[in-house]
Amino acid sequence: MSITLKNVFAPTPTVTRGKSVFVNADPKGTNLVYACGNAIIIRNIKDATVADIYYEHPAATTVARYSPSGFYIASGDVQGNLRIWDTVGKEHILKITLKVLGGAILDLAWSADSQRLVVVGDGKERFGAAVFWDSGASCGEIIGHSKLIQTVDIKSSRPFRAMTGSEDFNVNWFEGPPFKFNKMAATFGRFVNCVRFSPNGDKVVAVSSDKTGVIFDGKTGDKLVDLQGGHAGGIYGASWSADNARILTSSADKTCKVWDATTGACLKTFTFGDTTNDQQLGCLWINDSLISVNLDGEISFLDEANVSKPSKVLKGHNRSIGAIAYDPTTKTVFSSSIDGVLYQWDLHTGIATPFTGVAHKNQVTQIQISGDSIITCAKDDSVKISTISSRTYGPSIGIDSPAVGVSVAGDVVVAASMKSIYVIRAGKLVSTTAAAWEPTSISINTNQKEVAVGGKDNKVHLYNLAGDKLTDAGALEHHRNFVTAVTYSPCGTLLATGCANRSIMVWQGKTEKVSGWVNHSARINSLSWTANSNHLVSASLDGCVFVWDVVKGDQPIQLKNAHPGGVNIAVWTSPSQFVSAGNDGAMKFFDVTFK
Repeated sequence: MSITLKNVFAPTPTVTRGKSVFVNADPKGTNLVYACGNAIIIRNIKDATVADIYYEHPAATTVARYSPSGFYIASGDVQGNLRIWDTVGKEHILKITLKVLGGAILDLAWSADSQRLVVVGDGKERFGAAVFWDSGASCGEIIGHSKLIQTVDIKSSRPFRAMTGSEDFNVNWFEGPPFKFNKMAATFGRFVNCVRFSPNGDKVVAVSSDKTGVIFDGKTGDKLVDLQGGHAGGIYGASWSADNARILTSSADKTCKVWDATTGACLKTFTFGDTTNDQQLGCLWINDSLISVNLDGEISFLDEANVSKPSKVLKGHNRSIGAIAYDPTTKTVFSSSIDGVLYQWDLHTGIATPFTGVAHKNQVTQIQISGDSIITCAKDDSVKISTISSRTYGPSIGIDSPAVGVSVAGDVVVAASMKSIYVIRAGKLVSTTAAAWEPTSISINTNQKEVAVGGKDNKVHLYNLAGDKLTDAGALEHHRNFVTAVTYSPCGTLLATGCANRSIMVWQGKTEKVSGWVNHSARINSLSWTANSNHLVSASLDGCVFVWDVVKGDQPIQLKNAHPGGVNIAVWTSPSQFVSAGNDGAMKFFDVTFK
């Protein structure tokens, strides 16, 4: 047996209100590169199902940029680590790692010969550094600012010039190499958020939280023209067209604008919604694609023919995904993160569409599907039964404490909170059973007569369901730590259970069919059966996934580092494919080849 990665549905960029989001691209305009969590995301611009993820940073990442040659990516993190790594091949071989600043790296820029880097951000001794990428040796001094430097760019042609923008409201001009402070090019009324040279290096633009932007001469750093009228809110991003004639900006006023680079006149205004999350924090103009990133991390592809509606929006998660489910009827995947928002994913396009209405107010802990209904439970003390065809949230069914699991068979829904077990029919709560031992997970048999509930007391509690009433049917007691996952097989004859002590057991009635698989090195987070009940896939906090043959009992297939930081869930989408999700905010699809 073997496991092969098929697709990656990438997370969206990490965003912070009031801070710029720097999304960059490779020289050919094929891939975007940006920071999310502790990873760097490489994402195909045209195909949302194609992505790669670099996981080697030890801390939260902040920025990444391709070298002009396209062979390397330089990326930074909040600890001041600069890593330069190969883009050729999936291994992404590390070329060098440097500790360039004492605090977070906020932006970086390559020289046109792909030999030098200027890195800026926060630090105790300095706010910027100019280094040779292959040795870390200094190639200049980045000085002249009294507060952290938020942005930097280097002129793309000789003689090299560099511009920096800082929280001290100033834009500084450097000449080199070696790079040396030449002058203060301008002072804005608030933070300078982004500076970018034109592709030919003749001009450079700087934008600020004071709602203004200025275009400078790319050779001398002298002011040429203001962006006429500016924005109604702080400007967080700027990017040039390939012909050097226009500039795209993004703003907290919930618009993006295109400007004439000669006169500074506004040529076009792109509008979005009117919510706080519609603030635009970053932008990129690459070839014929105009891209903007909002406060929700959504990547919008702007349509010059229709300024009121983007041609495409890449939505998704940028934090830990805790629950996913596959619907065989629509052939789509549903997912939710700690924000409680529920997405439906088109597996052919990689496009996610959120549900509308009142969402859960906290993390969704489990998703189940039955026909046109999707059942979710969350830590906001509620269960919802929503409609798939309309993508509309249903009303909340209140329970007494955070929900830990939900399961469905036919017209019966069972749910577990930290205090009780519930039976729900036709959207109504029909019975409640107290559970002093703190439930952790729940599953109902396809025969609609048996319910298994995992507990913090290390037991799997069994119940018989007759009508709306649950009656105690004993317990399974061989786990050595609290039970984290329980799931009945589709055939209804087997029950798989996992625990925090990394053990997996398979039961037939009250008899152990499998006495204990302990191949994982940490807590079991989820278990899922194939439709024929022959194989299990397990997800664990150790970042690994195992596929188990329940019939033959052969050695399982191990998939290491499926999601560094922990795999929260894995579910089958076909007899030979499963999808997994974890703390990296990504969903990955794997093909399994059985012997």
